[in-house]
Amino acid sequence: MTETVNADPPIPTSRWQALGKRLRGWVSKSLDLMHFLTERIMGFLRLFATLGLLLIVLFVVYQAVESSRLVLVKPFTVPQSMSNSHADAGRIIANALKQELLLAENDIYNTVKRTSRNRKVNIGAVTGNSEDYLLGSDIKLPETGISINDVVEFIASIFGRRNITGSVYQDQGKLFLQVELDGRIFPFERDLAGHDTNALNMDLISDMLREARIQLLSVASESHNLYYYCSGEADAVEHSDGQLSEWFDYCSRLQSSQMTPNELDGLLNDLHSARVRQMANGNDTLRHILGQTTGNALDKTRLLCPDYPVTKVCKANATPEAGQIALRLPEPLRAPAAMTSLFPALPDASAFKTDSLTMRSMIRVAPVSSAPLVELPSVRTLLAECANSPPAKPQDMLASNSTEGDATLLFNNNRPLQALEKYALAIQQNCGNVFAWANLGVLLVSADPPLRSAEEAQLALENAVSINERIDWVQNNLCIARALAAPLDTMESLINNDACNAARALSPANKVILDKQFYLAVAERYLSEGQYDRAATTYQAALSADRKRDCNTSKAIEKLALLETYGVKGAKASACAILQDALPLPGGKVSTCEAKLAAFPCP
Repeated sequence: MTETVNADPPIPTSRWQALGKRLRGWVSKSLDLMHFLTERIMGFLRLFATLGLLLIVLFVVYQAVESSRLVLVKPFTVPQSMSNSHADAGRIIANALKQELLLAENDIYNTVKRTSRNRKVNIGAVTGNSEDYLLGSDIKLPETGISINDVVEFIASIFGRRNITGSVYQDQGKLFLQVELDGRIFPFERDLAGHDTNALNMDLISDMLREARIQLLSVASESHNLYYYCSGEADAVEHSDGQLSEWFDYCSRLQSSQMTPNELDGLLNDLHSARVRQMANGNDTLRHILGQTTGNALDKTRLLCPDYPVTKVCKANATPEAGQIALRLPEPLRAPAAMTSLFPALPDASAFKTDSLTMRSMIRVAPVSSAPLVELPSVRTLLAECANSPPAKPQDMLASNSTEGDATLLFNNNRPLQALEKYALAIQQNCGNVFAWANLGVLLVSADPPLRSAEEAQLALENAVSINERIDWVQNNLCIARALAAPLDTMESLINNDACNAARALSPANKVILDKQFYLAVAERYLSEGQYDRAATTYQAALSADRKRDCNTSKAIEKLALLETYGVKGAKASACAILQDALPLPGGKVSTCEAKLAAFPCP
């Protein structure tokens, strides 16, 4: 039997096998370690990417929250002719607007700082930077067509951030600019006369942007709107239901041309109260507005109650304004009674005596207290001065608006002579003040004070129409002035005058009110001319379609009662019928003449 014996392998071969086995084990362990490290690194990278993305999102959200009260100016849309010459035209215009807004905010800051107690003004700006938050924000997200910037805009809009957008275009020799914010579109235009239609024309655009900045800031911020509204630079309250509505109410009451001395006294008591001062404490803007509003209210006391500094009470003066007229304007010559016409007979130079009307004096008023005479320029003089005067500057326009408001306040409080002086001053400050011209014309044809001059009124009202022909009541008063200058027999036919037709075309819904104003004025002239029956009939016609418990109704029924004493039978009964049918004012308002209406004696 043969026994098989396994021979040991050669020593070198066994060593190589052992070495290979150890090497394979080391490689396997290394691969396992690398796999472990790779998983850990990838996990770390995924965590880093997640944290990074989260930080980016948090940053965008933070910026969106921080800019929630801001407005950002976006590049404007411009015509291709401009973009061909100026590739960045839209961004240039946006930067110019942003600069205008920042300058306007800086003006507010400097103004409030001068009245700040601690010189630390806490006014928040609303104009933000238009630069993107992230680099590469215009990169599109894969397979979506949505850019990172779109995502940023969406998130920011959720938190209330708003954008100012706009466009520029040309048409029929004019350059137009439209700016949009919060759904509001503000249009501006300038003539291109002498300008290259293919150029950017930044001088015209900058001028329009400068004009837009107060409106934009008023819409963008309630506090900015309050500042501009109370200073008279903004006409409208854009945030009537906001947190500062009470402060808007103070300024609205002060700016009302219907304010009486008693109402002014109540406003001053409110402004001086501890509660209002506590509300303004710690807020530089409100403290500045309170001081400004209080100062303006005290200025009004000089007009309505000059003794307020002594009595500390503003009350109506029981004595009506009295004055001595040193120079009375002549009435224009009327056409002979036989000559009837549908149009008024306009006077020529022969209607006035050369020594009765000068170019420097329309009227000289001396109060009963023998104060110095006040000389006022005639309408002709005002027109001549305006023909040679440069356009009013912004500060002159503001001063003119304030003066015109004081004049209307004086007239509504039975101070026609002082009002006349103020209207003339408002025109001298700004010849383009359409309301000063128009109200001057209305005052000159007023029947109550001894100032009536239909011809001078026509000049003032015609100039107001030349400034702005789109105001219905101005056109209607021009029609009334022409009717008052016409012969009695043709006076009522002037309701078909082009001015009356223009007024009703501008505001068809107000036709009844405009007709009422016309016939009330006609009735006043019939009364002054002794045509009592025709006056009574016209008063009734004026109130036939519009009877409200207002001052017009009060005045008309008082005149009808007076006509009864002049022998017009049934005039007072008609007055009582009108009063019985008169409706309350809409919105729960109460007329200042309600006390007279309630006291009118009717069976």
